[in-house]
Amino acid sequence: MPSKARLKINNFSLQGYSVPSICFQCPNPDCLEACPEEAIFKNERGIVAINAPKCNGCGDCVAACPYGMIEQYGSGKAFKCDLCGGNPVCVSECHFGALVFKEADKISRKQRVIQMKQRISEGTPEEKRYQLALKILESAVRVPRTAGYLG
Repeated sequence: MPSKARLKINNFSLQGYSVPSICFQCPNPDCLEACPEEAIFKNERGIVAINAPKCNGCGDCVAACPYGMIEQYGSGKAFKCDLCGGNPVCVSECHFGALVFKEADKISRKQRVIQMKQRISEGTPEEKRYQLALKILESAVRVPRTAGYLG
């Protein structure tokens, strides 16, 4: 059910690329610090999650997330990717193998630092995700599209 997915995709169809956006599970999450109700917490696995009954719908966490990974339901309650408790359904449903789940400690420190530096301070969650995707696309190694590329 894609409408329930916390993984967002930015498509750059003219360039032939798509860039996924997913919560980085920050080591020091700005959203956690911004929440006046302490509804955002880190669980024992280090996954940043939201305790929905404690959420007052103020939106402070949405504004605080520099990656646009927190959104709000119509009721105002915040939601974000919580890695489905450590077994992301999006990965198991991706039959093409394009999505891979790695525990944070298995991702190289250098790779994580590069990701975390791509902070966007202004805009809606959608605008922040798009700006982040543009930065990632600019820094990615891309295969040149030539006449011989497709055979």
